[in-house]
Amino acid sequence: MSEETRQGGYDAIVIGGGVAGCACAAAIAARGLSVLLLERDRLASGASGRNQGGLLPNPHPAICGLYQEAIDFYKQMAAETQVSFQLRPQGYLLVGADRAGLATAVRHAGALAATGHVIERLDSAALVELEPGLAPDLEGGVRVEGAHAFHPVLATVAMAEYARARGAVVRTNTTVRGLLTAHGKVIGVITDDGPITAGAVVGAAGPWLRSLALQVGADVPVFGSTGYLVRTAPVRHVTFKHTIMQSTWHGTSTGLDRNTLPDLRQVGEADEPFGTTRVVFSLQPLPSGELVLGSSSGPAIAADGAITGETQDAVVAGRIARGAVRYAPSLADVGMRASWHGIRPMTPDSMPIVGPAPGAEGLWIATGYGIDGMPLAPGTARMLANHLVSGHPDADAVSFDPGRFG
Repeated sequence: MSEETRQGGYDAIVIGGGVAGCACAAAIAARGLSVLLLERDRLASGASGRNQGGLLPNPHPAICGLYQEAIDFYKQMAAETQVSFQLRPQGYLLVGADRAGLATAVRHAGALAATGHVIERLDSAALVELEPGLAPDLEGGVRVEGAHAFHPVLATVAMAEYARARGAVVRTNTTVRGLLTAHGKVIGVITDDGPITAGAVVGAAGPWLRSLALQVGADVPVFGSTGYLVRTAPVRHVTFKHTIMQSTWHGTSTGLDRNTLPDLRQVGEADEPFGTTRVVFSLQPLPSGELVLGSSSGPAIAADGAITGETQDAVVAGRIARGAVRYAPSLADVGMRASWHGIRPMTPDSMPIVGPAPGAEGLWIATGYGIDGMPLAPGTARMLANHLVSGHPDADAVSFDPGRFG
């Protein structure tokens, strides 16, 4: 970072107190820069605190290497902070109810095996022997080694503590209303308490970032996808040992990625607000004996400071419950303790957007993580911090370049 860039109240301001924002604050502060993180609500109030807490590998060539980096990072963070976020190894099981579903699971597991993960294919009998709570008529599944899990809210809070220990200042309940500019360059932010200047501004505010970036002429193609979850009461009569997914979340017609905004015709013709919500069975066992069940994907339309689709929808929770009973009938009589949802930041190619914003000098982007924010935040924060300090992108950052959309 040049001396000209360093001028201002802080070397960098990070907008957003989710895992991506906290990871960016920690990485930038670790390189000796002064950092202020601003969160409009409380830490982990968005998607970072409203997910199942699974750290699951992804075979995509551009990001598969970031998974082990994240696990190593979280282990180090657990050793250095006083916030216990329940980091633990967790079995990972992809299941198919029919031949097509099993074929999808096998393809995804094969791709994971190609990146070094050990897999084991299971027929119906072996699947039920491994997880007796599952339905005996499922076609089969694949067990994948190397997955982890943690408490997502506490992990995000621990990340903020990790950033503070390196000198970052963290302020919650502080809304950024706009970006401060001078001579065509972003030089800070505008809050209700007034302007705050900085050498660089990092936008890590999920789909809410788009309206802020447009103020300075940068259109960041990030949009919201609503995901619902259900938490059960503690399950006493059966124990689940794995994170369990219906086929896979990635790259299939039954997956959870939604790569485009709905057009006006789709909105006008849909029975549900802003299009059809898709539900995929997933199950995450918690140390308490409770289960977190999911999940869904449905469009959420971002506006200035708000996103439609944030109201609770009991219909989606009901569809999740039906899916859970189909795949795990042993849960039929288990009590439902809570239901909630989060807004995932999505991009047209389902890849994060990380780096300098095209056409908006001084603005940096860290958003669009979809369902992979927790495992991708540490590595992409490292990339952004290195680029910010050195002026040159890391070689492995090219797939996340904000300029790739033209």
